[in-house]
Amino acid sequence: MIPATDTGENSELADINAAALKIGFHSVGVARAGESPHADRFRQWVDQGMHAGMKWMQSNKERRCDPTLTVDGAQSVIMVTLPYPDDPELSEGAPKIARYARGRDYHKVMKPMLKALCEAVSQNGKWQTWYCVDSSPILERDWAELSGLGWIGKNGLIIDEKFGSWFFLGGIVTDRPLPTTSPVTDRCGTCTRCLDACPTSAIVEPRTVDARKCISYWTIEHRGEFPENIKLHGWLFGCDICQEVCPWNHRPVRIKSRVHSDLKPGKSVASCKDVLNLDRDGFLNIYAGTPLTRTGLEGLQRNAQRILQESNREEDRT
Repeated sequence: MIPATDTGENSELADINAAALKIGFHSVGVARAGESPHADRFRQWVDQGMHAGMKWMQSNKERRCDPTLTVDGAQSVIMVTLPYPDDPELSEGAPKIARYARGRDYHKVMKPMLKALCEAVSQNGKWQTWYCVDSSPILERDWAELSGLGWIGKNGLIIDEKFGSWFFLGGIVTDRPLPTTSPVTDRCGTCTRCLDACPTSAIVEPRTVDARKCISYWTIEHRGEFPENIKLHGWLFGCDICQEVCPWNHRPVRIKSRVHSDLKPGKSVASCKDVLNLDRDGFLNIYAGTPLTRTGLEGLQRNAQRILQESNREEDRT
């Protein structure tokens, strides 16, 4: 992350850090633009079909691997983090929703923040900038790791030693040549709690998630009916299990940063039956502006129906 000193070559970084913190980001790091060191691993992941039905992962594959193909003459990749609430807020028995999705859609929150940071980085148009939030063709986690915001954990997520992993990533690619920040040490060690806890064995090896097995993929990205073998394990939208069991998210000294007000949890349903009883107006009244609109009412009701089916099967076995 950005050094605290503001002398010598760190002065540029200190200015960017100050601008980012003023805008509301939690941390900032800078890496040298070029092909990601994990590019071949990403290409192999796609070639093996682990992206499941997310066909856009095949599009612009080379741009994802190398940000210099997006911004001519790109020199630097600036990565930022934005925390989201990590405390369970749902009532007991309610269908589970990933914590990141319980507030306003993070794309809508982060885009104006990144645009504001671009203005500071560009120095009134002197430098080109291009920002990205999740859906753009760039390997955000690779650049977050290279810039020292954390390391890529065995669950595939960026882990900050002091903060854990409950945060969003955003990035800026620029032709402005900035000093870089140093990567941090991978601290996962011999721990395999995330691999062991995943109920569908989606983490097929450390740092490799097969979307074809992932609850988050099936509840959010998949369209149409579920194959018979798919189980949601009570998750209505997304899945947090690999973060819930991570020791770095439970350390007594873990820092809990201020959360953007728009990301704080909003309303939700109390049961899967309530989901099935929603009409479109009711759905929008609860979830408009949140990530749950990605799956839509039809997709959410499909998920709720599958959860009820799984629950009934479990009751029949007992």
